[in-house]
Formats: sequence, C-alpha cells, structure tokens
Amino acid sequence: MEVKSNDKYYYDYLTNLPNRYFLYDYYKQDANKFIFVLFDFDNLTYINNSYGHLFGNKVSVKISKVLTETVKESGKIFKFDGDEFIVVFHSNFDKTINIVEDVTQKFNYFFKVEGKDILTTVNAGIYIPKSGEHIDDIIRKANVAMLKAKMLGKSKYIVFDKVTEDNTLKKTGMIVDIKKAMLNNEFYLLFQPIYNLKENRMEEVEALVRWKNKKYGDISPSQFIAVIEESGFIKEFGILVIEDVFKQINYWQNRGIALKVNINVSPLQLKEDDFLFKFEQLISKYNTALNLVGMEFTETQILNINKQEINKIKELLRRGIKISLDDFGVGYSSLINMIEFPISTIKIDKSLIDRINENKVKTLIKGILHISKEMNYEVIAEGVETKEQLGMLKEWGCDKIQGYYISKPKTSKEIELMFNNN
Repeated sequence: MEVKSNDKYYYDYLTNLPNRYFLYDYYKQDANKFIFVLFDFDNLTYINNSYGHLFGNKVSVKISKVLTETVKESGKIFKFDGDEFIVVFHSNFDKTINIVEDVTQKFNYFFKVEGKDILTTVNAGIYIPKSGEHIDDIIRKANVAMLKAKMLGKSKYIVFDKVTEDNTLKKTGMIVDIKKAMLNNEFYLLFQPIYNLKENRMEEVEALVRWKNKKYGDISPSQFIAVIEESGFIKEFGILVIEDVFKQINYWQNRGIALKVNINVSPLQLKEDDFLFKFEQLISKYNTALNLVGMEFTETQILNINKQEINKIKELLRRGIKISLDDFGVGYSSLINMIEFPISTIKIDKSLIDRINENKVKTLIKGILHISKEMNYEVIAEGVETKEQLGMLKEWGCDKIQGYYISKPKTSKEIELMFNNN
C-alpha cells in the first residue's frame, strides 16, 4: 500500500509524528535492517490528572520536540501510544546506545511547559530484529525490555536478549501455575518463632508462605510473591493467606495455645476498596481475637502509600492489631517513617544485625532502640544467628528477637511442641 505523506490517518494529531499505522505499513518488511527502541515516559497520567488533558497534550508535544532534536537524522520517530514513542534507528548499535543515553539523561531533569516545572523520566527497551521477524514480535520484545528496565528504576534502558525472553516466558507460565496452585491448595504456611527477651519465652510467630509445586519444586517467596503482585492476584492470594492464618489461630486457641501471628501484607492489598470488609468477614467467621493478629509492612513498600491506605492501617491499629514496620534500616527514609507511618513495632533488618560488631552499626542499633523506646514502639531484631548477637541486643534493651539462633521456620505442629515446652 502506498502511503501519502499528507494522509492524516498515518500521523498523530498532537505531535504530527507518524503513528503506529504508519509504522506497521512501512516497517513490516525488512525490519532486520533497523534497531527498534521503545521509550516509555513516566508521570504523564499524573500530569493529566493534576493539570488537565490540554496541558498534558502540551507536555507530549514538548517531549516529541526534544526527541526529534536528539535523534535527528539517526532514526525515525513514531508516536506509538499515550506515553510511548518508538524510534527506528538506522545507525549502528554504539551510536544508538549513545542517543538512548542522551534521551534518558535529558528527561532526568525538570523542563518547563507554560511556566510550570515538569519532570517525566523515561525508560527504554532496545531490540535488534532478526531477518523476517514480524513487527508485532519486534514491538513485543522491545516492550519486554522496557518493562525490565522500569523494574530497575527510573531513567534506565535494557537491550532485549535470550535471557530476558526466557525469564518473561517463565513468568508468564508461572502466572498460570500460581492460579492453579491457589485452586489446588499448593501454598502452605510455616511459622518462625519470635522470642521475648524479657519474658524468656516465645509469645508470637511470623507466618511465612511457601509453595511446593511438581514443576518447580520448592519456590522461593522472593520469586512467586513478585509475580503474584505483578499479575494482579495479590487480592485473592492475600485473603487466602489471611484466612489460613485465622484458621491456625483458631485451631491453636481451641488447644489452649495463645500465640500472636504476624502476617506479611502487601500495600497493594490496601488499595482494594473491600479489604477491610473481607478482613472483618474472616474475623467473624473464625472468631479471631484481634490481639493475636499482627501485620507487617516492609519499609521500602510503603514509600508510595497514600493517605486513604494509611487510614486503613490506622483503623486496624485502633482495633488492637499490632502493626510492624519490617526490614527497618534499609529503606530510603527510615526516621520519617517512624513518624508518618502508623505502627506499634519496629523490626530491625537482618543486614544491620549481621554487622552488629562494627562500631558504627552498634551506635546505629543503640540509637534505634533508644528512639523506639522514647516513641513507645516495641523493637524486634531480625536475623539473629549467634549467642553474641543475642547478648548485645539483650544488654541494649531490645524487646524481642527472631532468627535461626532461636529457630528456623517450623510447621504448626512443631510450633505447638515448642510452645508447650516454653
């Protein structure tokens, strides 16, 4: 099909750049002669919501101008989607990388639109097509590389390779298997004891989700939890875990075992409008004593939490549920989190406990313990593995410890035996 240069169907009405239809018609053949780069710009939705779509359109026009000035004659720019541009480079690989780096650097700073300072960082996925490869596959692979770059942070780029493709296919397959695993009850709980240094006994545990699958074997939570969050299954999965914990608390209560159980909760669960409602339903169903329930939120996960979600946590805290700030000491703004985030407990991260013999780390841990005491927060030290670490923490007034020195994660029956031998 011959495309006329003035055919409006093939051009974006805002930027006047060729659009996706132009891209498909002109580059569905001989795509292997080019390098495809997909640029994804952040914050455009936020800008539209804050200043309106007319202003957001002007930002898109500004972005297109900066791209055009940077790419020049080295490639052809296409307005692909709302916040995405594709550049088809004719230049060699090294020059393409230099231009991509130049683009990411330029958009890592403020620029002005109608007198307002605007920041919209960009991530890029790069793909070198193979001979005869369909353009849909080319764009898909560039997009996969871009998403991987986005996971690494702002202003990053990734070149698509076989490892990236294999990991993507594995993750896609795992999404299906996770859904099956939830239906087939393949997930199960272990419990790691938390030891009270003042009472010299175990009074609570942390519930840890595990998955054993015929295809994958034993899978680390660091692998499947991330996939569950990305796939949108976290609402269903989170409620499933909470229900299993409530069942266990109820079972232990009927056997005279009063153990508080801490549940790891993703902030994504709080975004669900019916989270508190579902939670209340399970409390009523299992007649769960709220003083036996704790929730843990990792410090790095709460950085982007909004006021509405914080209010939900305050409501849980008001009802008597203990709220812990997990992995404390490795986030970006630990001290301010002690003020802004509604909590009852600080859990010092294992990475600090591992270095407890270093003078600066000793001072830091002592400082955390002192500040927490002044703010009426309980402190749990995670990852305690030696008698020496235990001794120092006890001497400095730490409330509780958790780690292999006390116990590895155990089954519910093993916890019962341990509790009865307290």
